[in-house]
Amino acid sequence: MENVLIIDDNIKFAEDLELLLKSSYKIFRADTSFKGLEILKRNHISVVLLDLQLPDIPGLDMLEKIHSDFDALLPIIIITEYDDIQYVVKAMRLGAFDFLSKDFHVDLMKEKIEQALKQKNLKLRIDGLQNNVSFTDDSFIFACEEMKKINYEISKIANWDFDVLLLGETGVGKDLIASQIYQRSNRKDKPFVPVPLRSLSESVLESELFGHEKGAFTGADRMKIGKFESANKGIVYLPEISNLPENIQLKLLHFMQYKTITRVGHDSRKGELNLDVRLIMATNENLEELVKSGRMREDFYYRILGVNLKIPPLRERIEDVIPLSYYFLNKYSSQFGQMQYQFSDEVLTAFREYEWKGNIRELSNSIKNALTYTNDNILSLKDFPNITGRKNSLHLGLENLLYPDGNYPNFIDFELSNRIFYIKTMLKKAEGKISLAAKLSGLTPQGFRKIMKQLNINQ
Repeated sequence: MENVLIIDDNIKFAEDLELLLKSSYKIFRADTSFKGLEILKRNHISVVLLDLQLPDIPGLDMLEKIHSDFDALLPIIIITEYDDIQYVVKAMRLGAFDFLSKDFHVDLMKEKIEQALKQKNLKLRIDGLQNNVSFTDDSFIFACEEMKKINYEISKIANWDFDVLLLGETGVGKDLIASQIYQRSNRKDKPFVPVPLRSLSESVLESELFGHEKGAFTGADRMKIGKFESANKGIVYLPEISNLPENIQLKLLHFMQYKTITRVGHDSRKGELNLDVRLIMATNENLEELVKSGRMREDFYYRILGVNLKIPPLRERIEDVIPLSYYFLNKYSSQFGQMQYQFSDEVLTAFREYEWKGNIRELSNSIKNALTYTNDNILSLKDFPNITGRKNSLHLGLENLLYPDGNYPNFIDFELSNRIFYIKTMLKKAEGKISLAAKLSGLTPQGFRKIMKQLNINQ
């Protein structure tokens, strides 16, 4: 339920208005500007209903003060007598959302409040697009069985409304999956606020996330609403949480448990702010190693690990490479004129065999780079020098790793996922025949079986 603040010195009118609105909103009332400011300091207010004729701070000054000292995006609806119309015009110029005369119909008031909330949510989403990590509406492209399972998990997780941790290498699409969870959730019409943690210094991070009170530190000349308050009822997305200092980990741990925050410089005796915010977090690092190295608190680690989703790298999703390639080709083609671009057969083969250490991001950038410099409508291998100039370690000829006596020592030059993928691929190509799979791999059947045993691969 959204919080609505009524600031009006006509106590009877404010009481009547509260009775009309309290079934839809949580109502706060103040009969002076100063009391209204105190309520704004202690509570997350979604909409202000402001009378222009107040006994202490004039309504127009109050309007400016709320936007300058608290939240520039906070919707303020002017409620006024008919003879206040000259002030209403000034109020609208100063940033008031709308106005209503005091003989309004209650349905019209509720409609104005809902419109104000929608406009603020839209502004927050636009702000996220322009100033934070990418929030993309790209289609969710996949073909492999692993990603079909991920797609199913996304739909389940979206409806659970729990905090979520996304795991996976750089470039696998964690930002996209975060937006998919948001778009499929019951919060899709509320704010989605990504926070670019890497671009924020430790000294400003706490204030950016949780806000600060006026005078909390040098330069804090007004109260600041943090990302969490801005995202109330919606979702905060924190990519690369491995960068969080311990004091932020503690505050996040507290928020995840109690759903309350305190602004920097807040007087703890005045209580905490209750917020309804869902967290989506992401990292490309090994969290267990962060705990061992002391970079992550153990209690924080166990808390965020509750509901997690691991996104496999592109090299383990070879079936997705070609559909994704055509998606990016179509997406970027319009930026390079009207030419109809195509991939040559050699390029498609190279794409399937390439390791894609940079995952989907590398694939996307490779295609964009090729379109930038090519003079042909058929993209050939010469348009992808980074791919053709570096062989995939999966295709180096594993026979070179065997000792002369035929014993297989280990796959020290290969990541575990690469070794398993290679052997399974050879078995698939050979339709399960070990002798043929061994021949394709340049190995003896005995050596191939030994590798299968070491990797715990069963036919």
